[in-house]
Amino acid sequence: FCKLLLNGVEDDTFWQSCGIADLITTCYSGRNYKCSKIFGYEQRRQQEQEQQHQEQDFSTTAALNGGGAVWDPSKCKSQWSRIESSLLNGQKLQGTLTCQEVYLILSSRNLLRYFPLMKVIYEIAFEGKHVNRIVDGIVFVDYDGGNGSQLDHSRHRSRL
Repeated sequence: FCKLLLNGVEDDTFWQSCGIADLITTCYSGRNYKCSKIFGYEQRRQQEQEQQHQEQDFSTTAALNGGGAVWDPSKCKSQWSRIESSLLNGQKLQGTLTCQEVYLILSSRNLLRYFPLMKVIYEIAFEGKHVNRIVDGIVFVDYDGGNGSQLDHSRHRSRL
């Protein structure tokens, strides 16, 4: 993402100890991890409750098994606000804002297909896609489209 959109980004920046240490800490114990874990648990719990109540309706059961949205966007937003206020003691959850901003940038530049994990994370967090669909974002992306022509980084870079 950074190398695609910004000039002068070096790989070494990300491989320094502070970059790796921050990534590890964030993934295993940061605010975003803690809040996302609660978000996923609550979504899954609601799915299980609805599935128990509506087992007779095949179309609802099929949707609840990961095919459709569990929550509408307004429910997602209210869940994030509630989780943030109850879990962070006045601190703000920054990952959700970053996710929205990155998604907006990628979408506006028609680059979402190159960042499938970012796309599915956004869909889960803000469009109510089922949390089990996270695996949809773990795919190999062929940046040259299989025809040998590389993605033109210069077209997408910011002019900052």
